[in-house]
Amino acid sequence: MKINSSVPPEVKQVYGTVKKVDKTMDTGAAAPANSADSVKLSSDARAIEEMTRAIAQLPDVRDDKINEIKTSISNGTYTINPSEIAGKILNEIA
Repeated sequence: MKINSSVPPEVKQVYGTVKKVDKTMDTGAAAPANSADSVKLSSDARAIEEMTRAIAQLPDVRDDKINEIKTSISNGTYTINPSEIAGKILNEIA
């Protein structure tokens, strides 16, 4: 039996066809958008979007509250109510 490096014609034909298909399929252009596609948001979705935008605009730190507490501490008028703190902790746990 003789073995040579030549490729059978059937394989060449299939390989050639596949290569041609790959070349025609790979144009690099994006598929055109279908103008019939659309998205409709419900009123709830719009409300959530508006709330999300409003929350994003809020500051992470409440400077007014921090300044008020700093002033109270420096004046010696800042008081801590342990019962109130304990009640709030218990409410968070429950």
